[in-house]
Amino acid sequence: MITSDHGQQVSIFGSDPWQIAALVDTLVNQVCRVNINCQCQRGPDVFPFVGRKDSAEGTLSVHDALRAFSIRTMVAAKQTEASKKLLDAIVLGNKSNFINTHFIL
Repeated sequence: MITSDHGQQVSIFGSDPWQIAALVDTLVNQVCRVNINCQCQRGPDVFPFVGRKDSAEGTLSVHDALRAFSIRTMVAAKQTEASKKLLDAIVLGNKSNFINTHFIL
């Protein structure tokens, strides 16, 4: 993944909050979307289309480049009870530096 020219999304599968959190914290530096226990997919349309590396190619102005490279990575999961429990365990247990509820606005 580090040597890939593209960085749009990745899917990871598991149920261990420690392992999922560690993978998310590593992968968010390489891709713009991390899917937990669901396949890579287009949309839903409420999510922005994002990419890193050559996936964001075509951004030419300084203003647009800063906006493109400042887009936060998103973590997505299907709306299931198992996903809710997994994400609750990650957030409430402070297991991930990326998946948390501590926001700087």
